[in-house]
Amino acid sequence: MNLCVTISEINWSLTKDVISIIGTLGALIIGGLGLFTWSRQLKGTSEYELAKKAILVTYEVQQALQSVRNPMIYLSKEEVEAGCRLQEEQRIYEERLSKLYKKWAELQTIRLETKVIWSEQAHSVFNGLQERIGDVRGAIWLHFWMKGAYAGHGATVDNSRQRVIENDKIVYFSSENDDFSQKIAESVRSVENFFSPKVSRK
Repeated sequence: MNLCVTISEINWSLTKDVISIIGTLGALIIGGLGLFTWSRQLKGTSEYELAKKAILVTYEVQQALQSVRNPMIYLSKEEVEAGCRLQEEQRIYEERLSKLYKKWAELQTIRLETKVIWSEQAHSVFNGLQERIGDVRGAIWLHFWMKGAYAGHGATVDNSRQRVIENDKIVYFSSENDDFSQKIAESVRSVENFFSPKVSRK
């Protein structure tokens, strides 16, 4: 029996189809691997951008908090002369708080996005900052209450000197080392400690 196969006896049509199938499968495998790699890179990039944004907007909230606490207040001469000094001071603080709330709302959106990717642990690192905002809001309300802004006619207000001094430590910024500034910085560090490694790995 002759086992030799001549070139003319090879089924070129079938061979071509097999080679074509192998080539297609190879291309699909390579394409799949490429898509998987691209998907991982895209995920890594989006997580990096979100982590970077979380830190950046946290710094902006910190600045907005300290701006609210700025002891320099420029009152309108007309309002002061009209006997509306207290109302003018309230208006200024309302403007400052409004800017803070706007920046905090931006960070809240980022906060929810981080929760989707890194779960509750990411969400909770912003808690300290939220508490500091509440502290400032409450201290400013008390600041004006002790000045009689919300008291009705004939009402007495507990505005003892010690109470005013303690509240002013929150209301007024004196330096980066004052007690409340340190509390704000500590809250910011919680965000930094969680997200900085995700930025530095990029």
